[in-house]
Amino acid sequence: MRKSLKKKAAAVLLAVVVLLTAVNVDMISYAKGPTYTAVQDVYYTKENCVVYAEPTYTSTVLTTLGANLPVQVIGEYSNGWYRINIGVICYVKMDSVTSAGAIGISDPEDKQIADAQKTAAELGYEFVYLKLNKEKVIKKDIYNSYLGRKVILYTKIDDEIGVSFKMLYEDKIKKDINLKMTKTATVNNFGERIVEFKFDDLVELKGQIAIFQFKEGYDKAVTIFPADVETGDYVEMNTYYTEFSEFAYAPVTQVADMKIVETEIPNSLTDNQRNIMSDHRKGIKYMSDDTKEYRNIVHGKLRKDTEYVDYNY
Repeated sequence: MRKSLKKKAAAVLLAVVVLLTAVNVDMISYAKGPTYTAVQDVYYTKENCVVYAEPTYTSTVLTTLGANLPVQVIGEYSNGWYRINIGVICYVKMDSVTSAGAIGISDPEDKQIADAQKTAAELGYEFVYLKLNKEKVIKKDIYNSYLGRKVILYTKIDDEIGVSFKMLYEDKIKKDINLKMTKTATVNNFGERIVEFKFDDLVELKGQIAIFQFKEGYDKAVTIFPADVETGDYVEMNTYYTEFSEFAYAPVTQVADMKIVETEIPNSLTDNQRNIMSDHRKGIKYMSDDTKEYRNIVHGKLRKDTEYVDYNY
């Protein structure tokens, strides 16, 4: 009788162990590998671009490429690798290539690019011209690879608008910068031309400055209204006089909707106004309601990247 009970108890215990083992196996979670996305795009190598046989640092190094060579990107991994085709299928780290078609000036006659390069040179910044891909997206890994350097990244969005990214801090962006936008232009009863730029995706730059460059021609007053990132409402930033330059400039710390109102001006600018316009061009922000209290509020959010200066009229 006792032997029978012992056998039953052993059988029950074995069943419980098997059951618990099965439950524990089901509860085991395995780490997922990086995700892969097929793409079709052309990027350009940075100096000393290392090409690997597999998307890992421990794989065979196939070659090392110099700067500005086009590579066909056919896929990307979520852990920071591109799959490329250079006659053979191989792999490079995302931060070893760039969307810069030629790091420098691709067309020396292009006034937008030349103007941006001039600004960078005046400030003592390295200038990098980013050639946008067909999606008009700057990959976050490419953008972040320039952090920590005194550099201005510039890209043309279209023939009327371009943007410089003035790198000031080592704050990484967490998503790609999408520069796709729609543009509408109307003329009101006062003869003012109103242009709205609607971007597909909002990006706050957390420490860097974006200097949007609007091609408006001469003898215009261009009032710039960036959209508030929380409400979406347009907020007047400043009026830029294009008698100073062919372009108007909006230094902001975001890529978001903007509205500009353009009017003819009959009078020439004072030297002081020209100095203010020059500061806008360099990415030094000025607000019509610029007060000590206002600057303290802004600095609390954006630190020194606003680069405010005091003007004495």
